[in-house]
Amino acid sequence: MKTLKTFLSQSFLLNIIKSSAGLYWFKKSMTLILILLLTFLIPSNILSQQIDSVNSGWSGFISGEGLYQSGNTNKLYLQSKGELKADLNNFEGILYASYGYGEAKGRKDDNNFILSFTGDFFRTRKFTPFILQILEYNFAKGIDIKSQSGAGLKYTFIKNNKHKSSVSAAIIYDYTNLIQKPENYDMEIIRLSMRLKTRQELFDSRMILSFTGFYQPMMIDFSAHNIRIECSVDFPIVHKIYFRSSYLYTFEDVVSVGRKRADNKLTFGLGIGFGK
Repeated sequence: MKTLKTFLSQSFLLNIIKSSAGLYWFKKSMTLILILLLTFLIPSNILSQQIDSVNSGWSGFISGEGLYQSGNTNKLYLQSKGELKADLNNFEGILYASYGYGEAKGRKDDNNFILSFTGDFFRTRKFTPFILQILEYNFAKGIDIKSQSGAGLKYTFIKNNKHKSSVSAAIIYDYTNLIQKPENYDMEIIRLSMRLKTRQELFDSRMILSFTGFYQPMMIDFSAHNIRIECSVDFPIVHKIYFRSSYLYTFEDVVSVGRKRADNKLTFGLGIGFGK
């Protein structure tokens, strides 16, 4: 696999298809088959449970965050994020992207990029089948490209204008291509992905708490797992503009030789929301 500079100069999808053409089409076919199974096999009386106060339209946000530390360790980390959500009659699509860059003692020590898409079917119901696709590059962990594709089922147990919580489970195909080193090799793993997500508006919407946690073990070995925990607290300043503090913890099962599996980041910044 090419380095990031070469990779970014070409199409994401073209490089992924070239890297593993047969498995690429296989995993896409399995995703579609699983969607059909979820759609037709889930009892209709379960899927028919509706959620109140669901509106259609477009929405999203962009944010910029960072952290600077000086003294014995000079550290700089900047991160930008953006999300675009389309709520249609029976479908919700979310496109998300984030980019981060970090330096320590004047040298680059972190550079990461994430692009993801999730699509929920029958979005007005409590039980919703969904599909997902995630692409990631991570300099610090020696990951040239990581792709996760899959499908699953989400249960939304709280959803109104100010409070929303859900749990989900999915089967995903996890492909990781590490930087070129003699000890490194590509990994292709089938994982179970479990997620807890909640968003709560507190104190008359003066504070907004968001939490997303992923646990992704191998199907045949739960000791080999990925963990991602992201928590943010927003304080609205004026309409659609807010101050944000975020904490991110990640643990990667597959990293390059000599790299640390776990990372912690605490950042502060501003965000702007738009849409409905």
